[in-house]
Amino acid sequence: MIIENQENKNKIINLDTLLEILGNPTRRIILAKLAKVPHGASELARSLGISRQAVHSQLKILSDNGIIENIDPKPRGGKYRIMSNLSLRIDLTPDYYNIEYDVATIDENSEILQLKDIGYNVDYKKIKSPNNKLRFLGEKIKEIEQNIIELEEERSGLLQNKECLIVELKNLIGQQYEDQLRKGRSNSSKLERKEIFYTLFYNPIKYFKRINIDSLLDDMFFSGMDLISRDQHRVSVRHLLRDLSNLMDFLKEDEDNWFFDI
Repeated sequence: MIIENQENKNKIINLDTLLEILGNPTRRIILAKLAKVPHGASELARSLGISRQAVHSQLKILSDNGIIENIDPKPRGGKYRIMSNLSLRIDLTPDYYNIEYDVATIDENSEILQLKDIGYNVDYKKIKSPNNKLRFLGEKIKEIEQNIIELEEERSGLLQNKECLIVELKNLIGQQYEDQLRKGRSNSSKLERKEIFYTLFYNPIKYFKRINIDSLLDDMFFSGMDLISRDQHRVSVRHLLRDLSNLMDFLKEDEDNWFFDI
């Protein structure tokens, strides 16, 4: 994950760090509060019933990782708000594993969306009563939430369809290619070959045009390796891709660029 910051160079947050940040219940409560109203450390300490020192420790972690910012720096702390749009989605089934996460920093000079940009300005201006304006805004938020629910239901159905295809893919591998996958290398290499193959098929949009080995390493082993271990795995993955290419005629190699010819 890369967070762009105007003052600092791009900062990378790996998945383990992100999950650790969000896995702490105190930090989750702080983020929930800052998403609604900017708070100072004293206000958060009072609300959470913990010491200011404990709050400052959590705020520092969130701030150092580019998730919150101090919008009113003062000698005694100022107020904090969420700086980034954070999105984390986990799909986990017996046959499919995927985590998508993204942080997009909002440029202070960028234009903020207004009602006219989302098509509500004309109707909203016709309303005179503040109470009716609140009712209008509430109704529109409710409509959007309902649309999100419907999209999630559709997404859930598509994920079930995808898992069905993956199960059939695994059955086919087991019936047609299992013996050939056992040949030659160690049992651990056989498992790695299958893991590579399934990783490619789990993310066909990402890998079918070109297989980036570094992206493949991240999806298989995450990004927390030291450089020596990563280089060793890179060499191993190249050999295993070549094994798979010899086994399946639609996996092609072109000058160390791998791709699915489908």
